[in-house]
Amino acid sequence: MNTMHSGDPYGVFTPGWNVKRLLLWTGAALLLAASWIWPETRALWDAMDVAIFRLLNATVAMNDVIAAFWALTGDRRFDYVSALIVLVIYMIVISRDDLPRFRHGFAFGGSVAILLLVVIGLQRELIEYPRLSPTFALEHVHSIRAYIPWSLAKEGSDTSFPGDHATVMMLLALTWSLGLGRRLGLLAAALTFVFALPRMAAGAHWMTDALVGGGFVTLLTAGVLLGTPAMYHLQRGVRRISDPVVDYWLLIVARIGREDSDNPNPARQFLRGICLGATQLMPGASTGSMALMLGLYRRLMRAIAHLDMEFLRLLARGQFVSALRRADLVFLVPLLLGSAAAIVFFSRVVPLETLSEELPEIMFGLFFGLLAAATVALLRRHRPHGIAWGWLALGVAFGAAFALLTPVDTPNEIWFVFLCGALTVTAAMMPGVSAALILLVLGKYAATIEALAHIDFAYLAPFAAGGLLAAVSLSRLVTALMQRHAQAVMLAVTGLMGGSLLAVWPFQNREYMEIGGKMRLVVSEAYLPETFDAGLVMGLAGMVAGAALFYLLDRLTKKDDAGLAEERPAA
Repeated sequence: MNTMHSGDPYGVFTPGWNVKRLLLWTGAALLLAASWIWPETRALWDAMDVAIFRLLNATVAMNDVIAAFWALTGDRRFDYVSALIVLVIYMIVISRDDLPRFRHGFAFGGSVAILLLVVIGLQRELIEYPRLSPTFALEHVHSIRAYIPWSLAKEGSDTSFPGDHATVMMLLALTWSLGLGRRLGLLAAALTFVFALPRMAAGAHWMTDALVGGGFVTLLTAGVLLGTPAMYHLQRGVRRISDPVVDYWLLIVARIGREDSDNPNPARQFLRGICLGATQLMPGASTGSMALMLGLYRRLMRAIAHLDMEFLRLLARGQFVSALRRADLVFLVPLLLGSAAAIVFFSRVVPLETLSEELPEIMFGLFFGLLAAATVALLRRHRPHGIAWGWLALGVAFGAAFALLTPVDTPNEIWFVFLCGALTVTAAMMPGVSAALILLVLGKYAATIEALAHIDFAYLAPFAAGGLLAAVSLSRLVTALMQRHAQAVMLAVTGLMGGSLLAVWPFQNREYMEIGGKMRLVVSEAYLPETFDAGLVMGLAGMVAGAALFYLLDRLTKKDDAGLAEERPAA
């Protein structure tokens, strides 16, 4: 089956030359560069550079909240976070509607990735200019690291022109606007502004490093994209690879997809997997709650429950298609891939454990807002009445009890790691119960994160074995209960979510103790803020961001026929 388009669906990239557009955009790029080189206009650019740097850098010394914001967003590790944000936005766009949109988005994304690699490579080889950044060129500069010791903010460079990050974001704004619509292009332009500011405030880049340097490269690229057939042929070449991949996925869906279930866009499932993977690593955050919010809970339990003896018998008989269909692999695989990617990213690249220690108010506030918004939404969906209030209260009591558990020191033998895997997966499958919190209580949170980060099979093998045993056993129980007592189960797990809010309350006095050569959380006592300070602002900001994130996730779920409606009990 060959579904390759003859050209770009939006008709922007054509197989012919357009000399007028090529000259127009190239001329604009040269004029911008000339204004920075010509002495009279260069003086204006330099004056603007100094004024904007002084304005932004002065905010570092205003208060701890602003300093922490610049420290977080200017941290070298935030580059990975910004890349993740861009990836998630892109995947949300291509996961909407039907598979033809995904087909185009998949190919277009590959084309843009190749374009970025080529352009940034050429920029570094041909345009990189030896220029001192503000911290090296000016005196009386406020250092972010002096105010926020844990920050790894980039504060200086001797080759600051042009700014690579700004160039990448400008190119994304250009290509997204041309290939995916102006709204997405405007969003990328706004992100360019947001991501460029921290480096300017820290003194790693001048304004013109981004505006002139990045703008020059972007205008030249616009001339190539709109005035030559380069992008047309690049997309055509990428489609020769991407279209067969999508066709193969459709063939797999047709052969092993369950006939009684919808098989959503794989990009959407991958995104949901990212959400599940991230919550597994955050103490207090519940993976089961996230699955419930995303409309995955019932189907996920059913799929895990079918990894049973019948599944093994089908494999033993060589009936692989029936076995894979029974396990609902079409549903599970993209979910597991997204979850694995999130676990690797948030354990090795940007460790959530480190962020939760350095920025506890923001991180726990984020999960508190997310969980609180989800609890309210579920209460509105499953209105309790009569005896149902008892199930809700029981769930709240158990959720609060889990939240009040205190971490302990425990043995390192294989049998205990096996037990930890079983208990952790059990907790992960129960909405409102945090798998990471259980690991903290068992004294194995840091050890598990390290094992995941370094692929330590000696630790992970018994842990996974215990987890698999618990998953298959508990999923069958949950599936049976959901079928027979859906309303009671949903209210009980909603209560669990509400009760566990105490575990992610952002305002807590946390005490750490050195255990096994590492600092471990041993006591956490919640309190109500009495003063308006930086911690309160960061906590409230995290709560608002968490509630907004739930709104976005809820919208993503409603795009899928197998979404929240699946979680509603039968009438």
